[in-house]
Parts: sequence; structure tokens; C-alpha cells
Amino acid sequence: MERYGIVGWPVAHSVSPAMQEAGFRALGREAVYELYETAPEALADRFQQLRAAGLRGWNVTVPHKEAAVNLVDDIDLAAAKAGSVNTVVVRHGRLAGYSTDGYGLATAMTEAFALPLAGSRQLYLGTGGAARAAAVYAALNGAAAIVLVNRTLARAEALAATILAAAPGLPVRCIPLADTDDVAAALRQCDVLIQCTSLGLRPDDELPLAPSLLPQELAVYDMIYGRTPFQQAASEHGCRIADGRGMLLHQGCRSLELWTGQPAPIAAMREALNKALRQRN
Repeated sequence: MERYGIVGWPVAHSVSPAMQEAGFRALGREAVYELYETAPEALADRFQQLRAAGLRGWNVTVPHKEAAVNLVDDIDLAAAKAGSVNTVVVRHGRLAGYSTDGYGLATAMTEAFALPLAGSRQLYLGTGGAARAAAVYAALNGAAAIVLVNRTLARAEALAATILAAAPGLPVRCIPLADTDDVAAALRQCDVLIQCTSLGLRPDDELPLAPSLLPQELAVYDMIYGRTPFQQAASEHGCRIADGRGMLLHQGCRSLELWTGQPAPIAAMREALNKALRQRN
């Protein structure tokens, strides 16, 4: 029996076990995917425990993706540049770290909007860990320009420095969220808005951005799963919208491919993911 899992804090809410185990079944592999709730101070010990227990790999979720960079023996270029690891593969006793978040987002946007990553002009709303991995992946894979919008300009500038270290010469611009005129002008020059904040997880959250700033027909990708008030408002304003389940699906599919060396059974994993999300809600 092959063993895999996910390490996070908390992690009980994760729908990844249903999605990944459906993938393993579709491939005819006997495998389990387990939850490993791990406090930050116990992360290094957890990695060694999982290696010793014979797991073939695991996912890493919040808040551990950055810390995981220093706990693997080998690291993929994109993960190193982003400073984020969400997938660990055990090979000959060594831990190899990867980041599949950027791949997941890029694939989801192509699927939802027929928008290829290469040549795209992207605006990121929020500059946390999810934005970091996605923006660095985009920079390494042919994005034409990146705009970073954040309440705190210094955080956007820090991410811009990371992006430029990965892709020198790429046009990267930082705009404070309060500068609505500049944000609106930047959106008119972009192909997609990527909503990376947590606003929308709770019913009483404020909107992360005024819908009046959005050009009609703009592609809006919200990393939050399920319809949020912001997604609803953007749709009513004439934007094309997609929620975060596509990113979750495709980053998970890529993880499975790294673990098994086999193409992911996307249809089976999508069906299981959607079922798990319906049951959770």
C-alpha cells in the first residue's frame, strides 16, 4: 500500500484526500492519502517522521509552504525562486520539493478563459503566499507584464523584488489599493485579475475591490472556492469569472504526476473534488 498525505495547520477541512484517492483508484494504484495536522514548531520533525514511515510523498499547505523550502534535500527551480514548496516527492530516501500552485493557476485560467500564460498581462490583488507562487511561476513561463495591488505597498514591492530576481527585465508594477485611479487604469491594460486575498471566505467580508473599477469582459479569477459576493458582483458588472477549484484541481493533478510518473486522471479527480466540496458546504 502506497502512502501519501498533506501537512498543514489546520488541515481537517482539506478536500485533497477525496481528490487524490480518486486519482489513485483511477490509475489502479493501492494508495491512501492522509491528513497530518502539524504545528509550525513540529514541522521539521514531521518531515523526518513521514520519511521514516515510508511515505512516497506529501503535499504541504498553509502555513508551512515557505518553511518547507529549508526542509527538503533538493528543490525545483520554480519552487526555489518562489520560496515556496507545496509538494514533496521521496526519491531514494531524499526529499525533493516542488511548487505546483503556479502550474495549477495557469492551467485553470487556460481552461476557464482560453487564456494562455505566455504573453498574458496579469494583475494580482493581494501579495500573500498564493500570489507569490503564482506570480513567480508566471514570470518564469512567459507572462508579458505583472501588476501587484496591495493595501501595504511595501509587501507588493517585496514580492516585485522576488519576481524580478526570477525574471530580470519583466515589467512589474506595484500599486497601493487605495489608489483607485491607478488600479482602474492598470486593469484596462490587463488580461486577467487574480484575486488572491482571503476576503470572501466569510459572508460579512468586505469586497476586495470595487466592481466599478473592473472593465467589462475582464477575466476575473478568484482563488477562493465557490461563488463569493465579489465574484457575483464582477459577473453582474459584465466580467468573466472563475473560482479557485480549478487551481486546486490542477495543482493536485500535477502533484500526483510527480509522485507516480503517470498522467493524472483529471476527470475522476475533478468529479471527486466537486463532490467533496458539495458535501462540505
